[in-house]
Amino acid sequence: MRQIKLLQDTCEITFTNGSISERDNGLTFLAKKLANTYTHCAVITDQQVHSHYGKLLDSVLKGAGIAFTPIILPPGERTKTLLSANYCWEEMILKNMDRRSCVIALGGGMISDLAGFVAACYMRGVHVINIPTSLLAMVDAAIGGKTAVNLPAGKNLIGCFHQPKEVFICPSFLKTLPTRDFRAGIAEVIKYGVIRDAILFDFLEKNMSAILNRTTDTLETIIRRSCEIKAQVVEEDVADDKDVRAILNWGHTFAHAIESMTEYQTYLHGEAVAIGMNCAAKVSEHLGYATNELTYRQYQLIKKAELPVNLPNISIDQLLYLMESDKKTTSGKINLIVAKKIGKVFRTHDVDKVKIREALSYKR
Repeated sequence: MRQIKLLQDTCEITFTNGSISERDNGLTFLAKKLANTYTHCAVITDQQVHSHYGKLLDSVLKGAGIAFTPIILPPGERTKTLLSANYCWEEMILKNMDRRSCVIALGGGMISDLAGFVAACYMRGVHVINIPTSLLAMVDAAIGGKTAVNLPAGKNLIGCFHQPKEVFICPSFLKTLPTRDFRAGIAEVIKYGVIRDAILFDFLEKNMSAILNRTTDTLETIIRRSCEIKAQVVEEDVADDKDVRAILNWGHTFAHAIESMTEYQTYLHGEAVAIGMNCAAKVSEHLGYATNELTYRQYQLIKKAELPVNLPNISIDQLLYLMESDKKTTSGKINLIVAKKIGKVFRTHDVDKVKIREALSYKR
């Protein structure tokens, strides 16, 4: 196992290799730590993940002698609501969980976001331990402390910052991840290459076949590097108020609008991000910041990852309206992350909607 510390020792990230034995040993070590620190654990997970790993985690926690309460939710982004959060809080209250309790988030990005929000609000804040089981959660949602739930008006509109106390990452969890969900996670890895690491982007171009085949060493490489980049960016801008952390939103303003328009039914989050990154590249090129090389290379890499690239048959005016409602807008003005080249992006304010419409409407 290997550990890195994030945010002045407030968050410890543990990596294991892809072996089941190291995963189980790591979970046992983690459970003993929790037993020495907390009075009770609420294990928030979804039905699919629980069917694969619920018994494993139950056994490990029982072996450590810590009281725990499984809270099992329906899978999918539509579960990430205030209603679900309220259900979790009521279950925790029924079990008399106190301020020395903790929340364990066992699952993908939706569970990481929701469980973190539940922990942040319960009794004004208890610790959350993230055990991500999807690629998207491992490289993005489980790290950085952004928690949220969705509203009908938009994604992640209610939330707060609440750093996890521990993050336990093991690629062996990905063995049971459905193919579509695995590919969706690759979109976030591509994002890291575009925003900060041209070498990682090159690696993805050369090794996408091995990544899709879930080769252990390639998975370890992309997960570790993605986590390192996320940790570096978060440390530079913990509260997201310096225009540094904003670069993590490459393609996301478009993606969140696409998800809202399709009522979280058509695309997984990573699929929407893939489309959103292609939109962001087109706008970057149209505004004169980037050359066609960036747009083309990213387009081809997204295609290699077998992810959607192009906007569905939706109204661009409606898309722009939802983008104006995004939490990253200021006084109704659309702020976007735009790229100069692979590995270099920046935030630009008050982008002209006409320019965005032109970029998205242009046909080569």
